[in-house]
Amino acid sequence: MQIKLFKKTSIMAILALMLINTYADDNTIPKLDKTTALTEQLLDNLWQNREDTTNQKLIADYLLTEPNVPKNYAISWKTARLVTFIGNYGVGEDRFVKTSEGAKLFKYGYTAGQQAQELNPSGIEGIYWYAVDLGAYGLAKGLLSAAVNAKAGIKALQKAQQINPSYDGYGSYRILGRYYQELPGFLGGDKKTAKDLYIQAVTKDPGYRNNWVFLGQYYIVMKQWDDALKACQKALGLPGEVGKYEDMRYTNEAKECISKAHD
Repeated sequence: MQIKLFKKTSIMAILALMLINTYADDNTIPKLDKTTALTEQLLDNLWQNREDTTNQKLIADYLLTEPNVPKNYAISWKTARLVTFIGNYGVGEDRFVKTSEGAKLFKYGYTAGQQAQELNPSGIEGIYWYAVDLGAYGLAKGLLSAAVNAKAGIKALQKAQQINPSYDGYGSYRILGRYYQELPGFLGGDKKTAKDLYIQAVTKDPGYRNNWVFLGQYYIVMKQWDDALKACQKALGLPGEVGKYEDMRYTNEAKECISKAHD
């Protein structure tokens, strides 16, 4: 009797473990089309399953239908954050970065971020992802658009610094530095200010890989090869902290930085 009970219990335990593993490996997302309503639950599901390239394509196509963003703070900023990921990483890196299709996507993202700010003016998430998407939109549209929108993006990032400077690995310093680096001087760009912001980012959070990558890329632009090499080697020596495709992109950029510094 005890042997039979033990066998029955063991079989049930194995089946339960198989069921748990099945759900743990499940990276499916619900069917998406232009009629799919944006909810916080849906956005959380898409974010948690964003590492799958098939999912990335489905999410990208869905976001390009520009589904209505309800006037809800969490839904608004999570939409803006999802746009940042889909537009810059994985399948979106080639499809959306500095492309006309990317301009459409990032406009949708920064509009959602703008709504988040209106709903909660002191919420760091809305302010930060709005500025990131706005900057990506400017790069996709071209220099003139980047210049026109730069003032609003810089203002948002400066506000983010005041509210929660450590958010996203002191991202407000890092992204603000990129704003000043990309803009030409006659449109408000300032390479020295950009460098100061990157230095602050790596000083405040030296364990955050992307801060070092941005600093290394700055040194490449300035043709300071030794400094670029040190910064990007530092980046490669640090563990990734964000996600698979974010880490993949910045690891590749650090390696490219090192290659350029050696050349």
